[in-house]
Amino acid sequence: MKKSMALAAAALVALVFSAIAFSQTGDAQPDGNAHPNVGALLVKRGDGSLTITCSGTLVAPRVFLTAGHCSDYLLSLGQTDAYVTFDPSFGRDADHSIFSTPYHGRVIENPDWHKPYQNDTAIIQLDAPVQGITPAHVAPLGLLDGLKDAHALNSQSYLNVGYGTSEKVVVKGSGPDFPFDGLRKWTISGYHALDSEYIHLDQSLARGLAGTGYGDSGGPTFLTVGGTQYVISVVSTGDDPCYSTSVNERVDTENAHAFLDPYLR
Repeated sequence: MKKSMALAAAALVALVFSAIAFSQTGDAQPDGNAHPNVGALLVKRGDGSLTITCSGTLVAPRVFLTAGHCSDYLLSLGQTDAYVTFDPSFGRDADHSIFSTPYHGRVIENPDWHKPYQNDTAIIQLDAPVQGITPAHVAPLGLLDGLKDAHALNSQSYLNVGYGTSEKVVVKGSGPDFPFDGLRKWTISGYHALDSEYIHLDQSLARGLAGTGYGDSGGPTFLTVGGTQYVISVVSTGDDPCYSTSVNERVDTENAHAFLDPYLR
């Protein structure tokens, strides 16, 4: 669940099904219906089918939160509209195609987004409210700063949910690969660092942690504070093989709230 799959596409032909994002690594667990408000952002292909490019979260009945570099990828293809699925298991045919989904909307990019991952938020404003799925809560302004001041970040478990790939494996005779199965999964990461824009998470396999990979870009990291589960960040980037670090755009910042709040209202 980390960075854009576009970064790896040239070197990893096996990942052409997902031209942009990251997934889960380590001890990834099938999600089933545990987090129904986490969905996959889909890209249109030349044959009319759809396939995953990123993950994201329903944060209001018509608002699907994802990453700015995901929206930028769609816009670079001339795709100003987008499709979303909340199916926990999709595209199970050989090339992970999807041929229909009721969730369609328009791409809205954070006007302050710029490469590589600054102000890395975007939304898909859906045509109609999603029925039967409760939206997630976006972290209030300064939530993580308050936890840092209280020295409470190290003790937290950071829950990632998304559709991305596993960490890199080397297949004898064919080279590196990032296995992908089309399942929504969850993982738990540890805390590494916090700055004014990003939370850095530890997903070191050697320490028994887990995290995100390609296809998880834009997907949520959840943290429960005071009995409420919040989306605290969206997946932006990390180390290329998905072994150790995830760098996620915070959504409790002034920039994120200035962009999101008008749509959430």
